Amino acid sequence: MTMTRRSFLTGTAATAAAVTASIPAARAQSPTKLKFTLPWIPHGGYTHVFVAKKLGFWEKRGLDVAIDRGFGSGEVCKTLGLGQYDFGSIDFGVMTNCVGKGLDLVAIGMLSPRSPLGIFSLPKKGIRAPKDLEGKTLAFATGSGDFQLWPAFVKATGIDDSKVQKVFMGPEALIKSLIEEQVDGEGNFYGSIAPSVWAQGLELNTMLYEDYGVKMYSLVFAAQSKTIKERPDVCERFMQGTMEGLAYTYLHPNESIDIHLEQVKEFKGSPTNR
Repeated sequence: MTMTRRSFLTGTAATAAAVTASIPAARAQSPTKLKFTLPWIPHGGYTHVFVAKKLGFWEKRGLDVAIDRGFGSGEVCKTLGLGQYDFGSIDFGVMTNCVGKGLDLVAIGMLSPRSPLGIFSLPKKGIRAPKDLEGKTLAFATGSGDFQLWPAFVKATGIDDSKVQKVFMGPEALIKSLIEEQVDGEGNFYGSIAPSVWAQGLELNTMLYEDYGVKMYSLVFAAQSKTIKERPDVCERFMQGTMEGLAYTYLHPNESIDIHLEQVKEFKGSPTNR
């Protein structure tokens, strides 16, 4: 299945449409400092959190939220589970896997109802079905959600994992390796890889895990259960500010992109990042 720009944005926008129009009044209190981690590099799929930060949607609810980039949902599991962060954005399938291994994590909100994790390749590589992966070289980022769920995809499709060569690299090198044809395909998140490939004038073959039986929610906002029990009001205010940022992003896309580019230092001064 090939996911289009329109279907991807429409599916995510439907989640934002559920945000209520009523906004609670600001709280007169000293701001509560919180640490929040993204699951990956701060690409456009996370614009809403930078909007929430810049426009004071958390601040007016008495929260001072620091945003850090992530290194894959598997790593977010560890850092969030160890209490290094108060909240994290994480792939739900990866989170449930981590919970099964004993980590204390609970989802408190959802961003993406359909998982965009999968295997991606350039059309010239001829990878159109799971069986085509045998004999090919795939790249994964260590700790990424797509690699965490790779065993489930292998089991669901019946491919021979021993015939798939896997190489691991940092997130910065992952997409470049595909575009430069250093690998045949890679595991990734649709919203992370597709814009970069399109920007090069290339097409993308998409093999989403969900289309082959690995069905699950995708990005959720998570916390430790003790955070929910001990600070339920903070959890509620964090999610209210986040959802207001999400709604604003869809209602004011151009302004939101400007805010994102301004807030993320890696993007400053580079018009191509838009």
